[in-house]
Amino acid sequence: MHAILVTMGTDGDVFPYVGLGVRLRGRGHRVTLAGPEPYQGLAAEHGLSFHCLVSQAAADEFLASPDLWHPIKSGLHGARWGARFIRGQYELLSELARDADALIVTNPGILASRLVQERHGKPVATWLLQPGLLPSVCAPPVMPALPLPQWAPRWAWHIYWRMVDAVGGLLIGRELNRVRESLGLPPVRRLFRWWLSPQLVIGMFPEWYAAPQADWPTQLRLAGFPRFDPGASDGLPADLVDFCRAAAPPIAFTPGTGMRHGAEFFQTAVEACGMLGRRGILLTRHEQQLPTPLPDAVRHVAFAPFGELLPLCAAVVHHGGIGTTARALAAGTPQLVLPWAWDQPDNAARVRKLGAGNSLGPRQRSAARLAEALSELLKPEAQGRCRALSARFGDAEDALERAAVWLEELYASPGPRAGEFTGAPERA
Repeated sequence: MHAILVTMGTDGDVFPYVGLGVRLRGRGHRVTLAGPEPYQGLAAEHGLSFHCLVSQAAADEFLASPDLWHPIKSGLHGARWGARFIRGQYELLSELARDADALIVTNPGILASRLVQERHGKPVATWLLQPGLLPSVCAPPVMPALPLPQWAPRWAWHIYWRMVDAVGGLLIGRELNRVRESLGLPPVRRLFRWWLSPQLVIGMFPEWYAAPQADWPTQLRLAGFPRFDPGASDGLPADLVDFCRAAAPPIAFTPGTGMRHGAEFFQTAVEACGMLGRRGILLTRHEQQLPTPLPDAVRHVAFAPFGELLPLCAAVVHHGGIGTTARALAAGTPQLVLPWAWDQPDNAARVRKLGAGNSLGPRQRSAARLAEALSELLKPEAQGRCRALSARFGDAEDALERAAVWLEELYASPGPRAGEFTGAPERA
């Protein structure tokens, strides 16, 4: 089997695909990663072939805009940026999938993957990292833009999701349907149902994080959280370990690897550490965002594998990305989530529901509020709840291996290779 793994985004979006690629190679398959140019070196380090889905310049353009972190403008920015790549990505993936043994595993946002499935009959699995992308009326995810209250009746949520599809149709559906017309395919009406493969959707999260719902796609299977940290085999630098163990465990702060507008976040983090009398670790590859000089009790780290770092920390303050959320749950580290956009508000709500931490809205993020919220998470009872949750991650659990087996089953018996959404009926 030639597995073509297709994604965009930053570390939290790409690392799970590399981890899956490692598992598939170990099972004797050929693997190609099609992703952002900055991850070419990472693919090579793990023995994966690589094809550039978006250039370094295009990725920088996407990440440079502050609209990326706005609850409403983020979707507009992403759609306008991504629409112009649909045709080129279709051509690239069509060429890669010419092999008779090709199978595509794709981020749902790469719409070209579904075009290849319909036009060329190739088996495709959608790789779903977060439950916040499932448009349920039974248990709606918390949405960043103009959300309905969770208690709203189902008929209201049906209207809401139709509105979401209509907006998606305006922003990106027109370009998608122009490409479809040129390929002899009918237009798509419900974009955010169509973008999931009718053959297989693999949810990379466990049932205890997001319980399956009656109106979720029938082809969805939950594998669990993917656990893959590039660089983890090398361990943490000795001086970082010494810093973590020199006194009471520090607090880690990260706004996500893609954040380039985090100056206020880091300034507030430093001030909160001072108020609490605690040490801090600021994680970012973009050092220009940091206040200078940093106090002796606060250290900057460009990158550290969370599986190694977070067990040494008393708490982690982060943006609510699914990768950081899952790693903190596995480490038993209390979380304070400061969501901005995308799936982040939904992950924040799930963290609160699990008792694994708390969250603060955009207008609640002063240093004093941050320190107050962290002081609660530093209490023994909060630490104990998180350690108990971490026990749900069994040593034998390997979600990536489970997903690899399901992909082999899809390849052996792919079922329908084209067509529209085949999940639950529209009205559950």
